[in-house]
Amino acid sequence: MKTVINPTYNALSSFINRIPDIFDQEGALVFAARNQLKSYTVEGIDIIVKRYKRPHLINRIAYTFFRPSKAKRAYEYALRLLEMDINTPMPIAYIEQKSFGLLSYSFFISIYEKDYSDIRELMIGTQTDDTLLQHLAQYIAHFHSKGVLHFDMSPGNVLYKKLKDNYLFTLIDINRMHFSHSISKTDRYKSFKRLSENKSVLTRIATLYAAAAELDEAESVERINHYCTEF
Repeated sequence: MKTVINPTYNALSSFINRIPDIFDQEGALVFAARNQLKSYTVEGIDIIVKRYKRPHLINRIAYTFFRPSKAKRAYEYALRLLEMDINTPMPIAYIEQKSFGLLSYSFFISIYEKDYSDIRELMIGTQTDDTLLQHLAQYIAHFHSKGVLHFDMSPGNVLYKKLKDNYLFTLIDINRMHFSHSISKTDRYKSFKRLSENKSVLTRIATLYAAAAELDEAESVERINHYCTEF
């Protein structure tokens, strides 16, 4: 078993090393599908643990010898985002388990940001808040301007909380990202494809995004709607 711990959280090492043994029996279930998320409170710190589904054989070989595991990518990408002043929950550790020499389960451990909400209702149109949409568009333009693409920018993976007259956003589920010096307009537009299926919401956020990113409004609206419809 390989365990990498953020030095800031070395005091939690005893708990972290026990996670593979206790995950099935302990912790509060937050989400269960292909992957599972559980929350814990350790030494007064709220923690979220994500256990990635055991890969099929070909991917077990790939993740063991050729590609970093999803947990490792999530941990390293989180550190990189924070260095770039792009908010994401603080990474605590990642764990890789092996069976017969191949990757089995992997775990990503981070701070649990319980005071944030996702943007699902905003994206389907049941929540109407143009100020929040404007701040969201500016936020996306901000990390795009820094060369960051989130390949799974879905409503459940962009969280926010209100701070007086401002909004603070954070990105989660970040094991599928791309970092570069610049991003093409096509890649910018395509990154919206998972965000919403509501045409009026998409049109509004595309308009606001174009203004924030200093792009042509008509082109942004047309291309973002095109890629979302195509998806």
